[in-house]
Amino acid sequence: MKRIYLSSCLLFVTGMALLTACKKQDKVGFISPTIGYTTKTLTVTTGRGIIMSAALATDDSTKPLEVSIASIHDQSGKVLTELMNYKVDTYYWTGTPTGLETSLDQINMIRIPAKKPAIDINPTNGQIIIYAEANDPNIFPQGRYIFDIKVKNSGGEMIIKNALTINTTPAGPYSYSFSGVDKIDGLDVKFEKTAASTGPTKLIIKTLRNDDTPIDPKTLLGYEYGTAANPNLKDWHNLGLQKIVKYTEFPDRLEIETEGTPIPVIGGLPTGQGIPIWGQRIDMYNNGSAIGRYFNYWFDFAILEPGTWNITIKLKY
Repeated sequence: MKRIYLSSCLLFVTGMALLTACKKQDKVGFISPTIGYTTKTLTVTTGRGIIMSAALATDDSTKPLEVSIASIHDQSGKVLTELMNYKVDTYYWTGTPTGLETSLDQINMIRIPAKKPAIDINPTNGQIIIYAEANDPNIFPQGRYIFDIKVKNSGGEMIIKNALTINTTPAGPYSYSFSGVDKIDGLDVKFEKTAASTGPTKLIIKTLRNDDTPIDPKTLLGYEYGTAANPNLKDWHNLGLQKIVKYTEFPDRLEIETEGTPIPVIGGLPTGQGIPIWGQRIDMYNNGSAIGRYFNYWFDFAILEPGTWNITIKLKY
């Protein structure tokens, strides 16, 4: 009976000690030694759309957290101070574009001009943000960037060394991504800037057969997306919200003049709807007059630098 009483006392004392320890830990706070990014290396294309990493996996660390970039350095350990101080004129978004907006006024209702660090961080969850405007090759060239991340909470602070590595490739003056073809084998698309400009941008588009003869642009039609009220035609009549100043069809080419760049001013539909947020989709078909049978091709592109651009699309069949 005495043993049972002693055992009960020990259990009671142990339980109270654990409870006190837990309460003390809750009061003081806890930072898990395993806090970090699940994916530790990212490969991204900069300059064509906002880039966001995953948030930190906190592993039950006490919240709220205060997260910041302790340093950005190269492989040798050299801290890239100029890059850390680099700021850009961008936007703070209060909503998400649907892709069916008909004017920049509608877009401007959900974004606010802001000056931000070119490489930013969400201070509550550690998500790294690289803005599309971070395109100065002298400050942010192609390379490998390694992040040390500082985490603070009521329990103190710690620095996660080499928490995230980001390998970057600049988008350059244009971006292109093949999407698909139907009833042909493929296509080669070439972008060539032939003249510089600080004002209007001109696109000269040619679609070629296998033998390099041009297809009349009047015979190429665009597929429709969206709703009947706003079909959002995906041909060269529609460059997102970029205003087309002049549209001229010749038997061998199409010439388009716009107010400038980027094209598109705002990218495609949100992620998950098939069109990248950085680009504009072109989706064209011909019912048989061009090569003797129906064909369809579609691709995504963006023009990021003003000037005169030749865009040559050669069908493969």
